Amino acid sequence: MRTRAAYPWPFFVAMAATLLLFLSFQALFPTLPLYIVSIGGSPADNGLASWVFALAAVLTRPLAGALADRWGRKPVMVLGAIAFGGGPLLYALRSSMAWLLGARVVHGMGMALFTTSYQAFIADLLPPSRYGEGLGLANAASVVTMVAAPLAGEWLAREFGFGPLFLTLGAVGGLGVVAALILPGGGSKTESSREPALGGCSGAETESTDLRSRAQPGLGRALGQPCVRIGSLGMALLGVPFGAFIVFLPLLADARNLGGTGWVFAAYAFVSALVQPAAGRASDRWGAGRAISAGLALAGLAVGGLAVGASPCALIGLAALFGMGYGATRAGLDACVQGGVEPDLRGSSAAVQYTAHDLVIGLGSWLLGLLAGSTDYGVMYATVGGVTLLGLAAIGLGTGWGEKNGGTSRGHV
Repeated sequence: MRTRAAYPWPFFVAMAATLLLFLSFQALFPTLPLYIVSIGGSPADNGLASWVFALAAVLTRPLAGALADRWGRKPVMVLGAIAFGGGPLLYALRSSMAWLLGARVVHGMGMALFTTSYQAFIADLLPPSRYGEGLGLANAASVVTMVAAPLAGEWLAREFGFGPLFLTLGAVGGLGVVAALILPGGGSKTESSREPALGGCSGAETESTDLRSRAQPGLGRALGQPCVRIGSLGMALLGVPFGAFIVFLPLLADARNLGGTGWVFAAYAFVSALVQPAAGRASDRWGAGRAISAGLALAGLAVGGLAVGASPCALIGLAALFGMGYGATRAGLDACVQGGVEPDLRGSSAAVQYTAHDLVIGLGSWLLGLLAGSTDYGVMYATVGGVTLLGLAAIGLGTGWGEKNGGTSRGHV
C-alpha cells in the first residue's frame, strides 16, 4: 500500500522512457569510439566528440531547468526525448568527423533537456522522507540498461555494421518518445508548496536568506542554495572518473588486446543499478554525506586500478567497483540537492548540478585524450584516480559534508 502511494504510475512510465532512451544511448559506448577511429579519427578526436556532446548539454541545461520550472516538466521531457532518441539517426546520415560533431551537439542538447526535467518530474512525485530511495530507483533506469546495451551495440556493429546499428538505436529511441508522450502534464512552479523541502544535505537556511533568494531568477536562486553548491561540486568531481571510464575504456581494452568491453560495462551497470536505491535509502536514514564520501573513494580507487588492469576479469572487477562508487555517490548527491530545495527550484537545481557534471566530463575527456595520446592509457587512468581521491579530500575538508551536511531528514542537517 505505501509503495503504491509513494510511486504512482507516472513514476514507472517515466522510468520506462528513460530506460528506452538510455538503451539507445549506451549502445554507443563501446561502438562510437571505434566508429570514430574507422572514419579516420584519433584518440584526441574521441575526446573532442565527447567534449562537444557535453558542451551542448552544459549550454542547454540552464534553459532546460528554467523551462521545466516555468512551463512544466512534460513539454521539456518530450522535446528532449525527440532529440535524445533521434540522435543516432543523425550519425547514420554521413561518415565524417565534421558531421558527427554536429550530430553530437543535437544529441547532447536532447539528453540535457530530458534528464534535467526528469529529475524534477520524479522529485515532484516523492514524499520528502523518500527522496533518496525514489531518486536512486528512478536513476537506476538510466544505468541498468548498460547491462545489455553495450553488448547489443557491439553485436549489431559486428554483425551488420555501423549504419544498421544507428538506425536500430534510433527506432529504440522513438519508443522512448512514445513513453514520454503518455506522461501527464503539470509539475511547474505554480503548483508547488511554499513549505521548505526536507532532505537537504546542507542544513536549514535562515528565513531572511530564503526570502532574499526567492527574489532572484530560478538559476540564481538555485546557486544561492548551499545544498546545490555542494551537490554541484560533488557531481563535477564525479565527472572526472566517469568520463575516463566511459570514453576511454574501449580504447584501453583494444590497446591491451583484451577484447570487447560489453561485459565490462554490464558489470558496472548491474552493480550501480543495485546500489543506487540502497544508497538512496541509506541517505534518507543516515545522511547523504557518508554515501557521497564512500562512493567517491571507491570510484577513485577503481579508475586508478584500470591503470594496471591486464585481463578481462580484472576489468570486469574494477568496473563493478566503479559501479558501486558511482551509484552511491550519485544517489547521495541527488538526494542532497532535490531534498534541499523547494519544488519550484527542482528543475533549475538539477540544471546547475548536472551542468557541472557534463562540463567536467567533456572538458576532462578532451584533456585526458591529449594526455593519453602523449603518454598511454595507464598513465591517464592513474592520474584520474589520483585527482578523484585528492578532490574528495579537498571538498570533504572544505565542506565537512560527512558531518554538518550529512543528513537528509529534519533531524540530520
